[in-house]
Amino acid sequence: MTDRHGPTRGADLVVPEGTGLVTLAAARVHRAVNAAPYRRIPSLYADPAAWALLEAVDELWAGRPDEPREPETTATILVSTHGTLDTVAGIARAVPGGRLSALRFAGAGAGAPVSLVCMVHGLRGPSLTLTTDPARGLPAALTTARHWLRTGAAGHVVVAVHEHDPLHGHDVRCVVVGAAPAPHPSGAPR
Repeated sequence: MTDRHGPTRGADLVVPEGTGLVTLAAARVHRAVNAAPYRRIPSLYADPAAWALLEAVDELWAGRPDEPREPETTATILVSTHGTLDTVAGIARAVPGGRLSALRFAGAGAGAPVSLVCMVHGLRGPSLTLTTDPARGLPAALTTARHWLRTGAAGHVVVAVHEHDPLHGHDVRCVVVGAAPAPHPSGAPR
C-alpha cells in the first residue's frame, strides 16, 4: 500500500489476543517523502512524522461518529523508529549559518508528534513516545496502555507505530484500544 504521491489508507496494526485490550478503531496512513505539508499543521516547521501521525489519528475517527472520543481520558502512545530526525537534521544544517528557527526547534523533541496530536484533537490523557524498533516497542506500548486502562488513568488509548524509510516516506499504523471485558467468574462470557 504505497502511494508515493499522497496518503494511502488501510489498517493492519493488530492487537494480539490475551493482551487485555480490544481494538475500537484502526487506521493506516503513508506519506511520501516529498508530500505536501498536512493541511492542519499549525506550523510549516512541523516534523514529517507529526504530519503522518496527525493524519492517521484523523483517519481513526473520520466518518465514525460513534467511535470513542472522550478527550479528557484519551491517552496517546507512539512507537517510532525515526523520531523527529528530519527536524533535528534540519536544525543541524541551519545552526552554522545562524538560521535557527524557534518554531523548527520546538518540533525537534521526541514527543513533538504526539504533543501535536494531543493539541489538535484536544486529548488530555497521558502520552508517551518510545523511539525504538516497533517489534520491541509495541509490546511495551500495549502493556502501558493496558496499565493506564486498568488503573483508570485513561478511558481509551491511541497506540501508533511510525516507521520511516528515507526513500519511500513515513508509514503510521494506529489503533484506539479499550479494556477488554473481564471474563465472568464462571468462565462464560458476560
